[in-house]
Amino acid sequence: MKLVRFDPPANIDDFDVIPQQRDAWSEFLSASFDEEVKAVESELGVGNSQFYNPTKIDTTAPQSEQDITWTGFPALIKRKHPGSKRAARQEADKPLPNGERPQDEYLEWFVTKQAGKITKVTFTCEGPEYWEALAHGYPLSYTGPKTAGATGDNHKLLALYQKYVSPRVLMADLFVNGSYNRLNKWNTKNGAMHLNQRNNTLGAEINIAAQATILRQQGGVVLTDPDKLIRCGRYGAPGRASDPTIGAMVNALARDGFFVTLQNPVGLYIDSLDTTGWKQPNGSPVDPGYWQILRGTAGKILRAVYEVPAAEGFVVGDIAIGGEKIEFGGQIAEKITMKLTGLAFSKGKFKNPAQACVAAGIQAAGLVQSQGHVSVRSLD
Repeated sequence: MKLVRFDPPANIDDFDVIPQQRDAWSEFLSASFDEEVKAVESELGVGNSQFYNPTKIDTTAPQSEQDITWTGFPALIKRKHPGSKRAARQEADKPLPNGERPQDEYLEWFVTKQAGKITKVTFTCEGPEYWEALAHGYPLSYTGPKTAGATGDNHKLLALYQKYVSPRVLMADLFVNGSYNRLNKWNTKNGAMHLNQRNNTLGAEINIAAQATILRQQGGVVLTDPDKLIRCGRYGAPGRASDPTIGAMVNALARDGFFVTLQNPVGLYIDSLDTTGWKQPNGSPVDPGYWQILRGTAGKILRAVYEVPAAEGFVVGDIAIGGEKIEFGGQIAEKITMKLTGLAFSKGKFKNPAQACVAAGIQAAGLVQSQGHVSVRSLD
């Protein structure tokens, strides 16, 4: 049966105060899926897209539910510092001059210290589009028809910032010229409410999933290598842990002729944290309760914090991972598994031929960066 509507990530209930916001969110995602289907069809022909909008096409008994996982620490930063984990961790923890975090695996974190030691590390994987929708009813990138009454809930937006970042957050801190500012000071130098790295968006997730359904070939050889696929199709960023992995796993389903989509509720999620071998100062294993889910649910975590209760008498910086004291948030990120889930059905339905690589300088259905938001476009 067709999906009735797209739900908010992890079925979070922030939109429940203004019910029209749920409809607005679904409209935005549906339009994003349609745009990507159109982009794929521009290359393969109308009706030949293996990526589909589940609110428009019946998903009958999916034959494959595919969890796609990767590690939360930035692989590109790791590769920049071969043989020096410390240098990589230092770079990953350091924001860029504009406050944007360099953490580009759809996981970002904010480190809190006291007396030079880490006392808390906050992790988020919430896309900026969701927070723009809270502020305006729809993400800033959405230009389609809009549901009456979906005007946004600035009071809810402010309340969430005050609850999770600081009670000192003011409404005026969050907006510039009437538009929600994803790089506001409470989501940069003073905290992390949601993803702010320019490539960490829900739009990017949808784009990669769609473009990866196009089979690619070079010299008559069908490509299967993750980085070769992503370079050939010119979607996402090669070398990352996330994008090539997502692309390769989706492409494998496409090569088997499946119809492919993203599981509702569409989101980028923290799946789990592995604390195997972590030690307290006295040498005993750490308490699993130091990892607290703040938004989302187990397996679909949107926000979490790693923090030792004050009564324990020590802090996060006193914990050792593999014999090394925790000095950087990235040490914890190295142990976090990220996830999104794809759905596929009708194996063998498609027999699309593999396409040549996208020409240099063109990004098929690429993400257009503009000030304050990201929008999705298709090639003419």
